[in-house]
Amino acid sequence: MTSHNDIRFGLMLTTARRAGEDESEVFARTLRLARHAEELGLDDLWVSEHHFNPAAIGSSALTLAGHLLGATSRIHVGTAVTVLSLHDPVHVAEQANLLDQLSSGRFALGVGRGVPGVEFDVMGGGLDAWRTGITGPLDRVLAALRGTVPDVPGYDGPALRLVPAARTLPHLPVYVAAGSPASLGVAAGRGLPVMLFFDKDAEAKAEMSALYQRAAQDAGLPVPPHGHAFAVFAQVTETEQETAQLMRDQAEFTLALNKRSGDSPTTPQDLEHLTDKLLTTQPVGRTRTCVDRLLHHISASGCRRVMCQVESAGDTASVLRNLERLATEVFPVVRQRAGAVPAGAGV
Repeated sequence: MTSHNDIRFGLMLTTARRAGEDESEVFARTLRLARHAEELGLDDLWVSEHHFNPAAIGSSALTLAGHLLGATSRIHVGTAVTVLSLHDPVHVAEQANLLDQLSSGRFALGVGRGVPGVEFDVMGGGLDAWRTGITGPLDRVLAALRGTVPDVPGYDGPALRLVPAARTLPHLPVYVAAGSPASLGVAAGRGLPVMLFFDKDAEAKAEMSALYQRAAQDAGLPVPPHGHAFAVFAQVTETEQETAQLMRDQAEFTLALNKRSGDSPTTPQDLEHLTDKLLTTQPVGRTRTCVDRLLHHISASGCRRVMCQVESAGDTASVLRNLERLATEVFPVVRQRAGAVPAGAGV
C-alpha cells in the first residue's frame, strides 16, 4: 500500500513570459510563487533551464535554484533540469555541492540533455554533442560528487577533490530526465531516480516505471528509496469552458516553447491534438477531477514526487489563487486517499 507520508508535492517553475510581460515581472512572480508555496506547506520547488527563447527566460537552473534557496528556509529546491551537455560536468558538481552546503541539504540536482536547439550550436558542441547524450558527462558529475575529480588531460599533480565537499552523503539527490528506454537504462544502471515530463500520461508513466525497475534488476541495483518524480499541469477551474481555454493556451505555449529552428510550422491539428491530450490526462478542472487524476498518475506510476506546473492561468493573482486551491483543496485529499491506493509498478 502507498503511504501518504512519502508523497511530495512541489511546483515546477518555468519562468514563463506571457504577452506584454517584461523579465522583471516574470522573476517577481517566480519568487512570490516560491515563497507562497513554502508558506502553504509544499515540499519542493523545481526550476527549468532554457536558452534564447523569449517564452521562458530562466537561462540557468542552478543560479535560479540558488536564489530561491536563499529566499526560503524550509522548502527543497531542485533543477528540472540542468542541461548537462551545455555545462562542464565538474563545475556542475562543484556548484551542486555549494548549494547543498549553503541550503543545509535542501538542494537536488536534476539533469538531462534538453532538446536539440540553437543552444547546442552556441554552447554545446552542435547537434552531434546532443546526439551523444549525457552518459559521459553524468558519470563525471557523479564521480566528482562522490569525491573524485575525474582524470584531467595534461594534469599530473595530486588527486583533486571538490571544494566544498558534500554536506549530504554519499551525495545530494541526483535525478535524470527520462524520455526513452535508453535514458531509463542510464539512470537505472547508476541507481538514480528519474523525472518524467508532460508528454507522458499515467499509463506511459507506468510503463516507464516498470521498464526502469527491470533495468535496475538487470543491473543488480535497488530502486532508489526516495522515488521518481513526474510533472503535470495542475489547475483548479469552475467551468469546462475555462478549463478548455486554459489548456488550449497552455498547448499553444508548450508548442512554442519546444519549437526548434527548422521545424515545420505548427498546424491547427497539432494544437488541437495537444489540447485534447492535456484536457484528458492532466489534473485540470474541478477539484474532484484534479484529485482523481493526481491519484491515477501516482498509483499507476508509483512515482512519489509530483512537480505541478501551476502557471497556466497567466496573471500573477490568478496563479497564486490556483496554488492556494491546490494546496488547500486538492493535495490534502490526495494525501488522505493515497493511503488506500495500491502502489504501481514503479518505486
